[in-house]
Amino acid sequence: MTYRIIALAFLIVFYGIYFTKMFLQARKGIVTDQIAKGKNRDRAFYIELTMKIATILVPLTEVLSVIAGTALLPIMYRVIGMYFAFIGDIVFFSAVFTMRDSWRAGVAAGDKEKRELVTAGIYNYSRNPAFLGFDLVYIGILLMFFNPILLVITLFAMIMLHLQILEEEKFLEGFFGKEYVEYKGKTSRYAGMGKPSLLKAILYIYFVLGVWSVLYFFTCLAYGGGFMLSWVWLWLLIAAFSFVRVKMLKRRIDGREKRKIPGAVVVIYRALFAAFLIFFVITEVKIIGAMRAKPKENLDYIIVLGAGLHRTEPSNPYRARIERAAEYLGENERTMVVASGGQGKFEEISEAECARRKLVDVYGIDENRIILEEKSTDTEENLRYSLEYIKDPTASVGIVTNGFHELRALSIAKREGYENVSSVPARTLFPVGIHYVVREFFGMTEFYMKNL
Repeated sequence: MTYRIIALAFLIVFYGIYFTKMFLQARKGIVTDQIAKGKNRDRAFYIELTMKIATILVPLTEVLSVIAGTALLPIMYRVIGMYFAFIGDIVFFSAVFTMRDSWRAGVAAGDKEKRELVTAGIYNYSRNPAFLGFDLVYIGILLMFFNPILLVITLFAMIMLHLQILEEEKFLEGFFGKEYVEYKGKTSRYAGMGKPSLLKAILYIYFVLGVWSVLYFFTCLAYGGGFMLSWVWLWLLIAAFSFVRVKMLKRRIDGREKRKIPGAVVVIYRALFAAFLIFFVITEVKIIGAMRAKPKENLDYIIVLGAGLHRTEPSNPYRARIERAAEYLGENERTMVVASGGQGKFEEISEAECARRKLVDVYGIDENRIILEEKSTDTEENLRYSLEYIKDPTASVGIVTNGFHELRALSIAKREGYENVSSVPARTLFPVGIHYVVREFFGMTEFYMKNL
């Protein structure tokens, strides 16, 4: 239901901007809607007419898809769809606001109002930001409430919008002449800064990373329990760094650098950045590899690492661990389980007791197969105290934790003396799972530094 409300809100905002702008211009005597209003029944007329039909069909299909649709794609697609629709609304508003009274829908060949070529603001970076806004919103709603009919109609509308752009650009080139030709040469049709180059490509990467990091920060707040989610501020830090780099690269591309940075400083920065990036990628590959590990069958023990409670109920990450433990125990009937985790400050029972209750009451696991370890407060203690119950460091042991945490848990287990330990990864919950996977890089870095 929440996604339906959000999707409808994006559509209301988008079309609210569209019709509000038309209404405000109508009060000034400006006819905004020029779509298929020409007298000549030429190619341009039929393109506009077809585009008009397409852009009427899309919102109708979108609304029906949102109201009656079901989730055909994983949750991450819905989240990404929200990003697209949100940015589309902003881009479209920026376009019609910047254009002011010069904005028209359609080729206004017979328009007698005096108009100027608008190249400021968002039009510095897109010749057609209003069309870009349409496309982004279309893609966003499609990802949120995907179905084959909506896909076909969306693609049809986007193709017609592109053909309309081509017609309008021909008209504007004839209407404004050299002024528009020069503008066309330095500004991209949809988004960008004219002719591509390596510096511009790097700038675009930083810009997308910055925008995504801001949006993902709010996603983490919404899905991860608000500001209680540890390290959530990391995404604002990444966004700030990205936008600083965008500004620096923009100045360099425009030739506006006030002071040249010494070559030695540039070399040191690039070397350190490259080293960090390589280390980050290698560590993340290891983290993701542990996430995807296939557990061994018939282990002697599995250890369920605690992960926080809401009074007596498991947090979402802990719930996923308990579910995975129950699944493994059901498939391997001779395996024992150590439920590990003490009682936190705001918890009414120990994490181990919570796991025991869920395994017995919800999943029907024999209570005689469950060992409770109720003293530990972190992963190191989970594994240290669990080994005291197991008593045999050579026993085959599987660690049940969320996938993103498996690499560090295995590394700690080996340090604590486990000789035959492996992964039994539980689900990494998305969309916050991306945060956990990135955050785990710093956890692994800390582990490496402690064990140098």
